[in-house]
Amino acid sequence: MTVDFDHAWPVSPPEAVLAALGRLGAGARVATDADNTLWSGDVGDELVRLAGSPPFAPWQPGQVDLDGYLLAMETDYAEGCRYAARILRHVAPADVVPVLDEALRQRVRPRRWLIEALRAAMARGVQVTIVSASPRLTVQRGALLYGLAQCEIIAVDTHSDAVVEPAPVGNGKVQAWQRRGLPPPDLALGDSRWDLPLLRSARVGLLLERACDDPRCDHAVV
Repeated sequence: MTVDFDHAWPVSPPEAVLAALGRLGAGARVATDADNTLWSGDVGDELVRLAGSPPFAPWQPGQVDLDGYLLAMETDYAEGCRYAARILRHVAPADVVPVLDEALRQRVRPRRWLIEALRAAMARGVQVTIVSASPRLTVQRGALLYGLAQCEIIAVDTHSDAVVEPAPVGNGKVQAWQRRGLPPPDLALGDSRWDLPLLRSARVGLLLERACDDPRCDHAVV
């Protein structure tokens, strides 16, 4: 399976997404992307921006190449995602969390109507897993800040200096899901071409308008 950059996948309006979630009962599984699906913005970008810009703390100046990262995200997206996770090896998570949380509060907006619907689904017994190409710590903090702390998370992990493979980027989202022995998702949600493999793997796959372009992003009721 390869990422099909030319595939025309229709964008589902909020009403269709809410209806699909509403049909799920206890035991059903949802796999959802995070950045620009659950929230407006990219938590991995925010991490690298913190690390590569003054005042840099808790990183040291020069430890992180912000310009190189931004270029990679345009020319080699998968490597850019892996780089964002690797920069955490320089610092202790406890030192990162306060500055990261502040950055997320300032720059990342939750898609409230979707988060509210996912929380309602979980209350009915639906199992929701966030499948993200951002570093695990950043996804955990976003989920905690925006009311999805109970979700399972599949994200980019590292061991020593290496990224744990398969990293959940593009086709790797499906591979990482399958590696956990999970059945195909009943519903998968995403916002970009990098989510298409995950959408194809699900019984129902819905492509959403990017949260940064969603005029109802901040609204709890659609």
